[in-house]
Amino acid sequence: MAISITKMKSGSDRKEAQIETIVKLAEENSVIGIADLSGISSKAIQGIRTSLRSGEVSATLKVAKNTLKAIALGKLEGKTSKKTVEQFLANITGSCALIFTNENPFKLQQFLSRNSVPAPAKAGQISPVEVFIPEGVTNLDPGPIISELGSIGLQTRIEKGKIRITKTAKVLSVGDTVSETHAAVLTRLGIQPFSVNLQLSYVLEGDEVIDGSILDVDEDQILSDLKQAYMNALALAVDPSVNYYSMQSIPVLLSNAARQAFNLSIESNYITQDNLNILLAKTKAQANTLKGKVSDSKIKFKEY
Repeated sequence: MAISITKMKSGSDRKEAQIETIVKLAEENSVIGIADLSGISSKAIQGIRTSLRSGEVSATLKVAKNTLKAIALGKLEGKTSKKTVEQFLANITGSCALIFTNENPFKLQQFLSRNSVPAPAKAGQISPVEVFIPEGVTNLDPGPIISELGSIGLQTRIEKGKIRITKTAKVLSVGDTVSETHAAVLTRLGIQPFSVNLQLSYVLEGDEVIDGSILDVDEDQILSDLKQAYMNALALAVDPSVNYYSMQSIPVLLSNAARQAFNLSIESNYITQDNLNILLAKTKAQANTLKGKVSDSKIKFKEY
């Protein structure tokens, strides 16, 4: 009985320690995110933890029972409103983790999206990529595994007591369903063909709960849209019917004005240092045209 009591007390202490850790992290960080862990292995979670510690953003991933998360975050009413906390807690369901950071939530979401970690193939999963198994000696001993390798299209032979794959083969195409044999063979060969990454489903920042879907933005597309918007605004500003003066439009407007003035001087035969050669060439061309018309009418002029 004494041992049982000790274990119960130990378990209670661990839960209390986890709650205290979550409360401390929440107090030290301005952003708390919820990330779905469905289908993500513990090994992959550890890889994500490492990337968060050593990457361009600083964040802490905390995995705990949802009841403990709720108890801990329920103590944040002094930091944000009770209504906001309740709204945030309502989204802590299923297998999920909390991410604590002082980074901009957009930056955190982008970092998570870019930093995926290897993941094994699981039976029933739809393959998002083509999967190849390279040729070479494996660490597998001869036995029934040979028939499994053959069933997914691998050519093998025995070499120095180990199975050798004699030719690289594609075993899965995009959209294929991973069979139990595929999953078993890839696991035994130590191949993790897929990748996973965390995505923020909801974020608590200040007194606001943010849907994670609005954080998933395409930076390249945004930059392209901004450039296009700038070009459209500049085109409108320099339109002759608008002529809006700004630091960006004045050089274009001056250039347009100079070009229009130059064209007007040519049309009106107003001589300047810049257009003299063009006007002389224009006059010569007109004279040649006139000479040709005179020649056609057979009028003879005395050559001077």
